[in-house]
Amino acid sequence: MTHRILTSALLASLALPAVAQDMPETEFNVVGSIGTLSMYTAKELPFWTTEIPEASGGKIKVQVKPFTELGFKGGEIFRLVSNGTLQMATTVLAYNSGEVPTNEATDLVGLVGSVGQLHEVADSFRPTYADFLETQHNIKLLGYGTYQAQVIYCRDEFTSIADLKGRKVRASGASQQAFVDYLGGSPLSIAFAEVQPALASGVVDCAITGALSGYKAKWHESARFISPMPVTFGLAAHLANLDWWNGLDASVQGLLEAELKGLEDSIFELAATETETGLACNTSGPCPEGEPAGMTLVAVTEEDEALRAAALKAVILPAFAERCGADCTATWNETVGAFLDITIE
Repeated sequence: MTHRILTSALLASLALPAVAQDMPETEFNVVGSIGTLSMYTAKELPFWTTEIPEASGGKIKVQVKPFTELGFKGGEIFRLVSNGTLQMATTVLAYNSGEVPTNEATDLVGLVGSVGQLHEVADSFRPTYADFLETQHNIKLLGYGTYQAQVIYCRDEFTSIADLKGRKVRASGASQQAFVDYLGGSPLSIAFAEVQPALASGVVDCAITGALSGYKAKWHESARFISPMPVTFGLAAHLANLDWWNGLDASVQGLLEAELKGLEDSIFELAATETETGLACNTSGPCPEGEPAGMTLVAVTEEDEALRAAALKAVILPAFAERCGADCTATWNETVGAFLDITIE
C-alpha cells in the first residue's frame, strides 16, 4: 500500500512541468471586473480559482472577488493598484481616463469598428503602454480584456443618435462624455451598478454600456429603445502593482504571464460573439441568456455613422490630445495613429 501511494505521488509530480515543481508556494488577492457579467463569471473566476492552481500544481493560490462585491465603484481601482493597496486587479481603462488619458488611447469613440480590430490596435500599443504604466504609475501590464460593443439604451423613443440632443446620458470615460456633449446631450458619470435605478427614476434618459452587459443588468426594465451602433468597446486590463510583482519568484511571474495571455485571447473571443447575443436578447431573440426583452432596435443610418465619424475628427481626437499633452499626442500618432493611418493634427 505504501509503495502504491509513493508511486502515485511520484507520477503526479512527474506530470507537472519542471517550472511548477520548483515553484515556491504563493498566495495573493485579485480584484476582478463586474461580478455579474461574463468576463468575470465565465473567464476570470475559473481562471484564478481553477486554471492557475492546476497549471501551478497547486503552488499558486488566489483569492478573487469582483470589485462590485467589495464596495468599489470602479474608477478607484487603477489608483489602488498603483499605490500598492491592491496587488492585482482587472479594470475598465476608461473608468479613470479623465485622470490618465493614455488609458483610453486605443478605445476612443469611433476609433475602431469591432472587437477584433480593438485587439489588434491594443496589441500594437502594448509595448508603449506597458512602459508608460511602469515608469509613470508603478503598474505592471499583464494583459487586456474587453466587453462587447458599447451601445446606447434609452427610455424614450429615438430614431437616430442626433435625438440624444437635450437628453441626460450616462457615459463612461472622457471619450464617451465628449461624444454625448457633441451630440447636444448632458453626459453623466454613474457607476454601472447604479444605472438601472437611475434609468427607472428618470435621473438619466439614456445610458451607454455593452450590448449584453445591459441585458444582464436588466436595463431593459426601464429602457425600451436600443441602438446597435458601437460607441466604444470597454477595453479592460489585468494590472499588478509593480513593486509587488517584482517581489514574486521568476517562475511564478513566468507562469502568470503565459497563462494571462491565454485568458486575454479567450476574453476577446467571447466578446466578439456577445454584441449580437446582447442585441438579440434585448430585442426579439433568440436569447441563450434568458427571455428576450422586447426592446425596439433602432436601425443605424448613414447619418448616424457620419455623425460619429465627424465627432471623432471634430472633438474626440482634439479633446484627447488636449488632455494628453503634446508628448503623449506625438506618441499616439507614432503608435495607434500609425497603425490606423490617422494623425491628430
